[in-house]
Amino acid sequence: MKLKTKMVWIIAFSVLLTIILLVVMIYTFTALFVSGYNHVKLQEMSVQLSERVKQAHVRNEDQLTEELKRFGSNYEGVGMELFGSDGKLLYSSANRTESYSLQDMLVRFTNQPGRMFQGQDASLVYDIAASGNRYFVVFDVKGEALQQVQLFLYLNQYSAYPFLIAPLLLIIVLPATVAFIFILFVTRRLSRLNQAMRNADLREEPVRLQDRSGDEIGTLTRLFNEMSDKLYRQYIHTRQIEQSRTKLVRNLSHDLRTPLSIIQGYAETLQRGSVHDPDTRVRHSTIIVQKSEYMNGLLHQLFWLAELDDPSMAFRMEHGSINVLLQSIIAEYVLVLRDQGIEWQADLPEQFVHLIYDPDSLAQVFRNLIDNAILHGGEGKFLGIRLRVVNETVQIEIEDRGKGIPAEELERIFDRFYRVDKGRRSNGMGIGLSLSQEIAVKHGGGITVRSVPNERTVFTLSLPLVAEPNQKRLHMLDVLKQLS
Repeated sequence: MKLKTKMVWIIAFSVLLTIILLVVMIYTFTALFVSGYNHVKLQEMSVQLSERVKQAHVRNEDQLTEELKRFGSNYEGVGMELFGSDGKLLYSSANRTESYSLQDMLVRFTNQPGRMFQGQDASLVYDIAASGNRYFVVFDVKGEALQQVQLFLYLNQYSAYPFLIAPLLLIIVLPATVAFIFILFVTRRLSRLNQAMRNADLREEPVRLQDRSGDEIGTLTRLFNEMSDKLYRQYIHTRQIEQSRTKLVRNLSHDLRTPLSIIQGYAETLQRGSVHDPDTRVRHSTIIVQKSEYMNGLLHQLFWLAELDDPSMAFRMEHGSINVLLQSIIAEYVLVLRDQGIEWQADLPEQFVHLIYDPDSLAQVFRNLIDNAILHGGEGKFLGIRLRVVNETVQIEIEDRGKGIPAEELERIFDRFYRVDKGRRSNGMGIGLSLSQEIAVKHGGGITVRSVPNERTVFTLSLPLVAEPNQKRLHMLDVLKQLS
């Protein structure tokens, strides 16, 4: 059964139950808590008196008077008078002996319903028959003896029903109608939300529902919109991860196949003993070592990538000078730069610059940036390394003067497995820059790039500065210059 149908049955049942309880309460309350006389009870008294006179076989006025006295003793607060058919006073419980004038009688019986309703003294007259004659009995009721709730004064007239039933129906039906309209509105909103849930598809853009209400359904609708957006983003992220894995396997197989083939070819040549010249054997062995180192570098990058993706892995942060770390990395490349004829310049400040960092991961970032500059900008025959402090931020710039990076590629070079030179072979899997960017972000910084093709390309690593007393750095650059 639908919610709307349930609510209709609930409202109908509640209305019917309300009417029944209201009627029961009126009668029960009137019987138990509202005492006194009303016109219905007085009418019943007149009927009882008539029956009693018949059963007593009253034959004359004296017997009727005696019977009326005994009957009146049972009803406290009600005075009784007996009149003959000619209007003569035959008996009065108030011991009145004089007859009433016509004017007194008219005044006495004027507006009796109004008097009863207002709680004033009231007199009601009833006729009885005795020994073939007609008599009139008057019941005089004091105002304090009257029943306070005089509903029966209205219920004895059919014309009074609309004035009682209409307000009752208005009180019950109007709230029920408003409640029913409200339920229709609520079910419509729930149906719209239910339909959106049924049609939800992670492969498509999420459908957003508009519900500005601040109630629970409005909150649920906004949570549904947020959940749909979040699930869609997670789906897109999962798809990207799957595509990245596929690309990783393809790139890895491509980048490892060539050096493996070379290593295998030269190793087989050495194994057969086909090479007798010592210089040739050394050259072949050197090539095997170089290709092995290249493959080891790829695996090392994959290792770092796996560590960054593992939430349980944490950097071993320590406090130290970035100058010393950068100088040690530059020292590793001095001979390589000299062999390739690349001029290099290092601009490091005299004072130590202190950071809180993980030495191994940050060293990997420097190596990736320098390798990238040598690999893609080596034809410019220049490598510049600068360390500066700008607005409480440490900036390390790696500059080359090679062919540069096209403007349309700048936004994607930090994506995993993305390579600008897609046609070149054995130049890495495209994770060096993305790996460096993620390490920089985990250190609270980031990497930016600006490039003018065939003029200069500058990668800037920005890290937060840690204040330390000024110290003089070791003068290693002079030694490095001599080595180059």
